[in-house]
Amino acid sequence: MVGLLKPKSGSIKIFDRTLTRGKQDLWEMRQSIGFLFQNPDDQLFAPTIEEDISFGARNMKLEEDKVKERVNWALKAVDLESFRNYSPFNLSWGQKKRAALAGVLVMKPKLLILDEPFANLDFTSIYNHLKIIEKLRKDNNITTLFTTHNLFFVENWAEKVMVLNEGKIVFKGNPLEGLKNSSIRQILGSYEDILSLLKKE
Repeated sequence: MVGLLKPKSGSIKIFDRTLTRGKQDLWEMRQSIGFLFQNPDDQLFAPTIEEDISFGARNMKLEEDKVKERVNWALKAVDLESFRNYSPFNLSWGQKKRAALAGVLVMKPKLLILDEPFANLDFTSIYNHLKIIEKLRKDNNITTLFTTHNLFFVENWAEKVMVLNEGKIVFKGNPLEGLKNSSIRQILGSYEDILSLLKKE
């Protein structure tokens, strides 16, 4: 969806526009798409958080005062204002995730793609991340697409779900409807299945 890999077949449409491999087309599309890697260390590289977050905005050729305005907004959105001069490599995992998210938000995307956004986070960090993303969705009208293996987020957070099995779409629609389907539930697995397996052991 961000053009990192070329599809072998089919096409991808984002905001009614077909994504192609043309450099100019990719450049324009990427201005409205934010992609957050599962591992924040794959995104953080600058000496300080502020410099890291500034990179995307400067790459968009924004005026310096506009860059500062966006950086301040992004830092506030992820509650890292007091960490702007910290090295991203001295942060906790949860703080790194938020710093990486700020680096995406500074570009003011219309579509935010999150790869396993809650992986390796404790409950407090998950709760804080959910609050941040929900506020962004409501206040800035950002469409959020996330991948997850965790049924809790599918059941309690997703408005629509697409279930993939061996590279094919097996369900698309309301999460609760999908989870009522026994074949879909079997593909996804459940807490009950895990417990029953543990009892057998």
